[in-house]
Amino acid sequence: TVNTYAMRGFRILSLAYRPLLEIQPNLEDRREEIEDQLIYIGFVAILDPPREGVKEAINQCHEAGIEVIMVTGDSAPTARAISKQISIIREKSEKVVDASEFAKNIETADLDQIKVFSRAIPKNKQSILQRYQSEGKIVAMTGDGVNDAPALKQADIGVAMGVRGTDVARDAADLVLLDDNFATIVAAAREGRRQFDNLRKFVRYLLSSNAGEVIAIFATIV
Repeated sequence: TVNTYAMRGFRILSLAYRPLLEIQPNLEDRREEIEDQLIYIGFVAILDPPREGVKEAINQCHEAGIEVIMVTGDSAPTARAISKQISIIREKSEKVVDASEFAKNIETADLDQIKVFSRAIPKNKQSILQRYQSEGKIVAMTGDGVNDAPALKQADIGVAMGVRGTDVARDAADLVLLDDNFATIVAAAREGRRQFDNLRKFVRYLLSSNAGEVIAIFATIV
C-alpha cells in the first residue's frame, strides 16, 4: 500500500509512539534510546503536486541544452513519480539513485543517466555538486533551508528562494528568486543568453568595421 501511494507521487510519513512512564531530564540526549522499540500507528500520504508551469519550464531547459537534476529527500518511488510528471525523467534508461549509495561510489558513478537523487541528506548535496563540477560542468542549485547554505556556496550559481527561503540561504546564494518560481530561472537564462548574444554581435561589428582602419594605419607605418 505504501509503495502504491509512493508510485503515485505521494510523500509518505510514518507515525509511531512509545509510552513514557514519567518525564525525565535530558530527553534530548537520550533520543536514540527513546526512539527505540516504537509502536507503529500507521502512515500519512501527503500529495504536494508540482507548481503550474514547472513542466513547461523544464521542457524549455531541455530544448536549451540545460540539464535539470532533482535532489530530494523523498523515497525513490515518490521521486520517480514526481520527476516523470515534470519531465525530468523522459526515458526508461534514466535513473533514480539513492544519494547515500551514490556517495559510496561517487568517484566512479556514471552521471550521464542519473536524473534524480533520492533519500538525500544535506551533506549529500555538496558532494553531488562537487562531482558534477569535477566533470567541468557549470552547476546552478536552488535551495531554501539553512542546510542548503553550504551547497549554495559550493554551486557556481546559488539560487535561494525569496519567499520561503531562510535568511541563511539567501545570504549564501548569488541570486534570490522573489517569487520562488522555477520558471523565473528559465526566463532569466533566456534573457541572459539574449544579452550575451547581443554583446558578441556588437564586438564582432566593432572588430569588422575597424579592421580596415587598423590595416590602413599599420600599412602607412610600414
